[in-house]
Amino acid sequence: MFGKKTKKKDEFMKVEFTPQQLFYTNALSIEALVNVLERKGLLKKGEVLEEIKKIGSERKQQMEEVNGDIKKS
Repeated sequence: MFGKKTKKKDEFMKVEFTPQQLFYTNALSIEALVNVLERKGLLKKGEVLEEIKKIGSERKQQMEEVNGDIKKS
């Protein structure tokens, strides 16, 4: 749940999102951020994709190690 400010100072309305809405909103935010940073010449989308692949590979290996440890116990 995220809060949305109401007219009263420091009061928030309760706003609920489905997991799909949160995923979509997060993906849009990340895409917008990457686009702005690329436009400003601070990064290239290709570099971001390579980093995602690298991190994904590292996380996969870590999960395989954790799963192996679980099976041993």
